[in-house]
Amino acid sequence: MAPQTTSLRSPRTALQRARLYLFTLLVPVIVLAAGSLILEYGFRITPAGIEALHWIERLALAWLLLDPLARLVLATDRRALLRFRWFEFALAGAFLIFLAVLYAGGVAEPGWWVLRGVHVALVLSLVARLVEFHQFLATLRVRPALLMAGSFLTLISMGTGLLLLPAATAPDQPATSFTDALFSATSAVCVTGLVVVDTGTHWSRFGQYVILALIQLGGLGLMTYASVFALFMWRGMRVREALVLREVFTHDLRAEIGRLTKFILLTTLAVEALGALLLMGLWDHTATAGAISFGERIYYSVFHSISAFCNAGFCLYDRSLMDYRSTWQANLVFPLLIISGGVGFAVLYNLARAGRRRLFHKRGTPLAERRLTLQAKLALAMTAVLLIGGLVLTVVIESSPGGADPWTRTARMPGASPAATQPAGPGAAPPMGRTWTERLSGAWFLSTTARTAGFNTTDTTRLAAPTRFLTVVLMFIGASPGSTGGGIKTVTVAVILCGVWSALRGRQKVQAFRRTLPAETVRRAMAILAVGVMWVAAASVVIAAWGIREGAQYTYMDALFEVQSAFATVGLSTGATPLLSTFGRMAVIVTMFVGRIGPLTLFVAMQIRARPQRFGYATENVAIS
Repeated sequence: MAPQTTSLRSPRTALQRARLYLFTLLVPVIVLAAGSLILEYGFRITPAGIEALHWIERLALAWLLLDPLARLVLATDRRALLRFRWFEFALAGAFLIFLAVLYAGGVAEPGWWVLRGVHVALVLSLVARLVEFHQFLATLRVRPALLMAGSFLTLISMGTGLLLLPAATAPDQPATSFTDALFSATSAVCVTGLVVVDTGTHWSRFGQYVILALIQLGGLGLMTYASVFALFMWRGMRVREALVLREVFTHDLRAEIGRLTKFILLTTLAVEALGALLLMGLWDHTATAGAISFGERIYYSVFHSISAFCNAGFCLYDRSLMDYRSTWQANLVFPLLIISGGVGFAVLYNLARAGRRRLFHKRGTPLAERRLTLQAKLALAMTAVLLIGGLVLTVVIESSPGGADPWTRTARMPGASPAATQPAGPGAAPPMGRTWTERLSGAWFLSTTARTAGFNTTDTTRLAAPTRFLTVVLMFIGASPGSTGGGIKTVTVAVILCGVWSALRGRQKVQAFRRTLPAETVRRAMAILAVGVMWVAAASVVIAAWGIREGAQYTYMDALFEVQSAFATVGLSTGATPLLSTFGRMAVIVTMFVGRIGPLTLFVAMQIRARPQRFGYATENVAIS
């Protein structure tokens, strides 16, 4: 008789056996629900077709709400399942209560309200599934840099598809091409602000909603929102999620990533709401051809507040904020929103924590929670230096630029009338204005917006050549690490300057604010600077050479300005971006993506496997000067 063997594997529960079948049924339901919503809101469908879509949406929602109930019936530990899927059960209960109140209260046109409720419940249910998929991705052994790059590519792909929908284009505008949709989606996700079509006239309200959503999601990153929902629904964060977010926000302590993520979301919503409130009275101006309705004023305020805080630079006016240059909102509210979004969330978190600890001082509070970190000190110091230095230099240059007429636009369409590039004449007003007040306000806004924002209160196509180069430098430096802005980052430049100063003083170690910087950080800063310079130089040369080949009339400074604006995700333009060919636009698209992700992060994500160095070579010195 053969001996009996005991299996070490525990018997599978009913839920485990049915999980594959439930998943197989859930996938087509999710596809049908998402496709139905896209067809209804993205295309112009006949009434019969809309009615069919409504039935598909009702059935899809019914299954999405019944799926957790089926899992509950099959589960052995129902309490654990309820804790894990409490959001889905709460959504189902809220929808049933909504229907009961709707029909019991005698509301007029209940069918319309039911459809709105179905759509909201469908979107929330789909979001829950996406967050669950994000949790699954976090369990895979994938590099955090690759997950971050993949999340931005996913957003760009989804945004391109939505902007290609007929309903995204205004009825009186030509159909949107794939290149224009891809360019606009990339610019919105990478919070750049460069446009090839006018945002306020080419896109319908639905298209503007898509761009606004891409700006908000791209400003903080899709991984951030998914982690926030995961914290909200499951009260926890996986280790690999924390590693990804630490890569995004450049925060050292993994244990604080959960608190930092909540702080980021709450701060973003609070600052954007306050900014929208302060902008409410701005839009009754000549640029809008008179007063606008209260609803339109709310929409304009929310759109531009989000665009400013996320450093996106998208504006609903083709002249950006030039018609509002004399208002206090343009000179105070917009710069404060831009600086708040560009200083870095880790810095804001450190400032809030240190301020709270000092204001409500408790005995035994650790010193680390009452002081500013080295990153916060470097970021704040460099931000102040760049703002003040940019303002002073711009005023000096624009007050005496030299030349017969330095404020001449140099970019124009091939074969177009040369009137666009003719000198403005001695009677024309300089782009910064004639009075000192206008120059100071214009220079202040330019030094602020050049730090990756993209709004403008002056005509950047007519800036003097030295001012354009100064703007290129400011754009190249950009915002601070872990912010909504781009560039090589203020702290990177600060570390390099500290390294140069240490070398000039003959010091072996790099120091700043009585702290020693790790040698790895200095090497990484030098690598970021070198890769950034090489990318911008190569891309600008290629675009300028290709433009000359195709007959486009813009100077190398125009090409350098546009490429640097794309790499630093700024959005300022000398007018050359709409003149670019398909090749030029694709080059700018790639530059925007590389600038938003970061060249070093992208290269790390593309590595197949890092091989450890098992040996070292002999040391030999070389002459470098």
